[in-house]
Amino acid sequence: MSQYNIASNMSSLSLDPSVGTPTTKKHKRPTRAFHNFGLPGSAAESPTATPTLNHQESFTGTPQIGTFAPRHFSVSETVAGATDQYTVSSPYLASNPELSPPNATSHFVPMQRLEEQIKYLSCVFETTKNSVPPLPTTQFYCADQGSCDPRLMNLSMYNIPEDNHLRSATKLPLGLTVQPFAKLIPDEPIPLVGNASSSEIPPLRCKRCRAYANPGFHFQYDSKVVCNICKVEMQIPNEHILNAEGLRVDFNTSIELARGAVDFLAPKSYNATDAAPLPLHYAFLIDVSTHANENGSSLAVLEAVRETIEYIRENQTECKIGIIAYDNKLRFYNLRSELQLAQEYIVTELDDCFLPFYEGLFVKPENSMTVINDTLAKIGDFIRNDKYNHSPYNCYGSALQAAQLALNIVTGRQGGKIIASLNSLPNIGNGNLYIRKDDATKRTLKCDNEFYVKLSEKLLRSYISVDLFVTSSAFVEMVSVGRPVLVTNGILKYYPQFRGDAYSTAVAADMVQNVSNIIGYQALMKVRCSAGLSVNQYYSESVDYTDRDPMIPVLTRDTTIDVLLKYDEKLKVGTDMSFQTAVLYTDLNGIRKIRSINCTGGVSNNIREVFKFIDQNSVMRIMINDILRTLGDCDFPKIRQIIDDKIVDILTQYRGLVNGNSASQLVLPDSLKTLPTYMLCFEKSELMKPNNQSTRGNNRINDLMKYSTLNSAQLSFKLYPQIIPFHVLLEETDLTFYDANDKLLQIQPTSKDSLSVLDGFGNLLDGGCYFIFDGETVYLWFNHNTNKMLLEDLLGVDPTLNINQITLFGGCLPETGTEINQKAFNVIKNWCQIVGKTSLPLVLLRPGVDNYCSEVLGHVLVEDKTVNMVDSTSNYFITLHSKIQAKLNKQDFIKISTPTTRTTDTLHQDFVQF
Repeated sequence: MSQYNIASNMSSLSLDPSVGTPTTKKHKRPTRAFHNFGLPGSAAESPTATPTLNHQESFTGTPQIGTFAPRHFSVSETVAGATDQYTVSSPYLASNPELSPPNATSHFVPMQRLEEQIKYLSCVFETTKNSVPPLPTTQFYCADQGSCDPRLMNLSMYNIPEDNHLRSATKLPLGLTVQPFAKLIPDEPIPLVGNASSSEIPPLRCKRCRAYANPGFHFQYDSKVVCNICKVEMQIPNEHILNAEGLRVDFNTSIELARGAVDFLAPKSYNATDAAPLPLHYAFLIDVSTHANENGSSLAVLEAVRETIEYIRENQTECKIGIIAYDNKLRFYNLRSELQLAQEYIVTELDDCFLPFYEGLFVKPENSMTVINDTLAKIGDFIRNDKYNHSPYNCYGSALQAAQLALNIVTGRQGGKIIASLNSLPNIGNGNLYIRKDDATKRTLKCDNEFYVKLSEKLLRSYISVDLFVTSSAFVEMVSVGRPVLVTNGILKYYPQFRGDAYSTAVAADMVQNVSNIIGYQALMKVRCSAGLSVNQYYSESVDYTDRDPMIPVLTRDTTIDVLLKYDEKLKVGTDMSFQTAVLYTDLNGIRKIRSINCTGGVSNNIREVFKFIDQNSVMRIMINDILRTLGDCDFPKIRQIIDDKIVDILTQYRGLVNGNSASQLVLPDSLKTLPTYMLCFEKSELMKPNNQSTRGNNRINDLMKYSTLNSAQLSFKLYPQIIPFHVLLEETDLTFYDANDKLLQIQPTSKDSLSVLDGFGNLLDGGCYFIFDGETVYLWFNHNTNKMLLEDLLGVDPTLNINQITLFGGCLPETGTEINQKAFNVIKNWCQIVGKTSLPLVLLRPGVDNYCSEVLGHVLVEDKTVNMVDSTSNYFITLHSKIQAKLNKQDFIKISTPTTRTTDTLHQDFVQF
């Protein structure tokens, strides 16, 4: 069934009938004539020029015609004029009214994404004027006007119900999603408050709740300030100098009183230990056991370590590295700069490990690059040539303990990063696991191995984070070996059916990417809310999903934590609620900082307004985290039923309390119109598959780990991959960047229908050419009937080649210099920017050629019915509608008392009586 047939069927439910009928494509101009597959359309004149949108270098003056990027703040302007206007004016927009922001978006995920991006081509998100943030897959410019960029922190409800009864009537969670180091547009650093001369003066904080100074602080003329979090009035401390009016002398230039997100320079009293903070230390653990050597993963990891150390040398100059290899022994390497050749120290005592030396265990790569290269060469020679001394055993648990011991001794328990590889089940030393058949007898996904549970807690308390690269399809009991990764906020990368020639580039790219994403370490996080609300739980394994402040050993740009809030008392309608997340951390150079992130929401007793201002992404993340936290006995069909019932309850409450019409149509809130689709995709994930044969298999646990570590954009693409066709007719400006900074990928409104492809098998055209992105990998789908000249333009291949002879060197798109090739580069670059990656692997996906094709399509084509009988999207909506109607007919929903509004007549009578 094609996407248009699906749309036609669903239009009878009145979801969005306008999307359902394929429109005739007019004003089309093909990129190349031979890319035409007979789709309706004709060439027409395109805009005469692409707009030049310049980024202003200062915040002074009036925005000029054609300027798109927000002006830079001059602090005095920001404080004095909190209502600065950000106008976007362009001759191109004036002549193309179709680029005006649409009033509503489609209920189809692909169409909604394109419509939302088109909307933010022509406007800036202003944090004091706009409420609900764009989709996490949307690139947009943001102006911080006293409330933070929503990419850093966003609420699930921007109109907060006045009490828990009203909140429960929505069946939606009240919470926050915090990604404190997300990449922003414009790409400017968060302002730093403080300098070396004032480093011992602590930031201005509330005496009671300890909130940091922010734009919500209300300064008075009697040398006092009122905290916006706890509403307590306090005297301004003496160290914050006051003028004759009782205000801080730097009030008009204090960036923390004007911006929603700032970094404070922390005084010594904020240090994690008594010692001065150190730059980050890395410990590389390389599995050189027989299994890793035979499948080529040890050499691939070795090359990845080499490239990662080069990156650290060039970009993290103060950081230090150490190298440990392991099989049935631990191999330490002395990296002192005075040495010319590598020195290897072998430790066979695995149960009670010790360090054979101290000096040279961790070094700066810049000082010791010669001996580092010789060390890596020595390990490589052992892997290639010394096969008689290879061991089938690996002591992964003892290796982790050794790396922890090394970091604790060298840094004085100040933490660090362990980057480890693993190719087989640990079978010697501490933490050895017995080889057994993976089956469904285990009815929980919790780690029940005491060694790894205790080791994870010790690593957490030592501020040490673990990244793990698993390079084997064999069962490695990932739920145990991955426990330290989950608890310490690390990253797990899994490469099933690893082949050295095919995956070596991917391993190196992933390892360098992980290191380049690191922002700092030794972090503690605290969320504060205005009086009446408080934290119920942090969705973090490090605090066991409680309200304790999370410890985050190593912070990355992708670090994302969801927070569930609770009511302490009834809120006052019409007031603002303030929220502040404070992250205390040490940056890579050893400087202690506090990132303060602030936003606000209004209090309402109007259920309609509550539903209107909901952020679907935050709601979805909290719902998924609740499921992960309560997986229980792994009865996945039952869990899917619970999810369906939850969706039915939400939509029933909306119909019963907001949209009470009696028409037999499925009605979705504008703010939640794709939530059912995303949650259905979650039901079809690897994690939720039946566990008749395997409960704790590698694929399931890997999927579980992803849901715990992905940021919002990555999660969105994982649940519903994006498909972009390249065989359709394109406008000249389609898939080109709209702004001078190359951040906003534009699509003409007339191209939406042809470029939005539903993720169903029936929507992949025989002979088509599609780029498919799942948040981690870009797949290029084509088959034997795809136009050979299109492939020549796109990939630079000989058109006489059979498709099974086409290869991609290094998993990259080749440069051919053609227009269609440049558009493909733009699409991949745009996906990189959205998910915060520097590069993405490109993998060919050819039916009948690539043996992994059917497995990948099974994950990607989430609109279709699955082999385990989870419904297709169209049937799912029909089922939802019937369940909602049944509940409405029975009046089976929570009812609320609607606040009365006085009519004009009643008001007149009041005045007369007065």
